[in-house]
Amino acid sequence: MLISLFCCSFFTNTTYALTPVEITNNSKAQLDEGLNPRGAVVTTTNGQILYKYHKDKKVDPASTTKLMTMLVIYDDINHSKVSLKDKVKISERYQKMSQLPNLTTFPLKKGQTYTIEQLLKQAALNSSNAATLVLAEHIDGDISKFTDRMNREAQLLGMNQTHFTNPSGANNKIIKPYEPKKYKDETSSYTTANDMAILTNHLLRKYPNILKMTQLETDTQYNQQLHNTNLSLPHQSLGMKNVDGLKTGTSKEGYNLALTAKKDQLRVNTNLFNIQPYPSEKAKFARHKVANALTQNAFKNYTYRKVISKGAHQIDGKTYNVKEDLYDVVPKDNSKYELKISEKNQLSVKYNRQFTKGEHIPSVKVEPKFNFLSVLFQITLAIVGIILVSVIVIIAIKVYIKKYSNCLLYTSPSPRDVEE
Repeated sequence: MLISLFCCSFFTNTTYALTPVEITNNSKAQLDEGLNPRGAVVTTTNGQILYKYHKDKKVDPASTTKLMTMLVIYDDINHSKVSLKDKVKISERYQKMSQLPNLTTFPLKKGQTYTIEQLLKQAALNSSNAATLVLAEHIDGDISKFTDRMNREAQLLGMNQTHFTNPSGANNKIIKPYEPKKYKDETSSYTTANDMAILTNHLLRKYPNILKMTQLETDTQYNQQLHNTNLSLPHQSLGMKNVDGLKTGTSKEGYNLALTAKKDQLRVNTNLFNIQPYPSEKAKFARHKVANALTQNAFKNYTYRKVISKGAHQIDGKTYNVKEDLYDVVPKDNSKYELKISEKNQLSVKYNRQFTKGEHIPSVKVEPKFNFLSVLFQITLAIVGIILVSVIVIIAIKVYIKKYSNCLLYTSPSPRDVEE
């Protein structure tokens, strides 16, 4: 099988000259440039960056912080420290947590019992700040200890520009007197769009079942309705097909959204932060319109597919045995990428692209394949070459000898000349 792939100068969405709002307006929306997020990044789940906009700018994650809270709790579940079915009895302290003013919450009443799964749903759908504080205190006995674990996990993941001050994402001044005591002199958490992309990708790879929770539009607990704040879910007011989570966030710094969608085996994760002004219904809705447009743009330009099958292939004029199928995210235009074999015989797809920290281009092992006819042809060419060179050398020697002999005859003195 002959593969002909041509490389050209190709700039992917990682070098977009367009702002998020400009991309959104290309889809017939009418947004002001002032509604651009402070930072945004679109990635695949394996960390390939499809679009970036001030990706390393410091932002307030607000309630998208809860994604780290959920990761820590799901790790605890995975290590059998807790279970989704474990029950938490609401104390007077927990009831007061849910009564804090100026906070998104879900009403908790003393004497009620909720499972850890129900509290997670309150955090994921209603963005309840009280639920995260209750979970942190119930699991670790101390909100500070839980927050410490969140920050350790961030460092382990390579989220080097991130620091969490509590499990909810709210400003510590607002959640007083229930803020983590170790962090009481700090206010809001901070991160970057790039760091949150690392978190989102890791969470979805490690615990894909979390989408069963984040894609819920409603849930009922104690005859109270939970409503998902993610308006990009398919049946919501700004819904988009293929979306199945993750989380919104809101603070005085603006409106945030961590969004994920899957189409034709390609999962795209869009993280954008701090769309201003706040408070503003226009900015609140803009986060969904912009995230939807960035996600759709990724689906328009990229696909996830089998690039080459296992078996014998001819690449760059040589035959190789490809050890396994190679799947990768590639531009839909086949002329914009090529296959490359490294010195270590690793086959990968080459085009201009970037990855988040710790991620890399997919590759498969290849081995040069012996081809008897090709080798015979090469040997024949070599023999013919040797023969031709030999003939040329012999002819050259004969010509030289002939010229030398003539030269001797011309310069030799006669007997008369010698006698005189």
